[in-house]
Amino acid sequence: MSKRKVVGIDLGTTFSAIAHIDAYGKPQIIPNTETERFTPSVIFFDDSQVIIGTVAKNNAVAEPEKIVDFVKREMGKPKDQFHREFGGKIYSAEELSALIIKKLKADAEKYLDQPITDAVITVPAYFNDAERTATITASPTASISWTRTRRCSFSTSGAARST
Repeated sequence: MSKRKVVGIDLGTTFSAIAHIDAYGKPQIIPNTETERFTPSVIFFDDSQVIIGTVAKNNAVAEPEKIVDFVKREMGKPKDQFHREFGGKIYSAEELSALIIKKLKADAEKYLDQPITDAVITVPAYFNDAERTATITASPTASISWTRTRRCSFSTSGAARST
């Protein structure tokens, strides 16, 4: 029977990262599929596909109308105050954040060669209830259960340690 794998996620304003505790009990940041330790928190809507990370960031200048970035700043706002529409679908800040979490989760599952079931997600200490709740709401949308959110000002490694 395999053990549930819990990770720590830092859903950042400009960059996001995911970490786990390795076999030696040390926190380790998991590289994304582009072999980078940090994933730009940028989403690019390219017709029928959604691209997250460096490729999205690199397209920001050429096609800014297809880019969403700094979405973390909009967490907790109702859809009538913040939303983006792409391909006829309207996305809230939580739904956009879930896309970033899905990317991090998929990259971690590929790297670890096992399913990720749970996460500790860090939120800034200054986040209010609505912003924390929005972060929690993004987790199941990304097919990951949040173990807890943790108010902090430390790194992804710290989130992994608190699992």
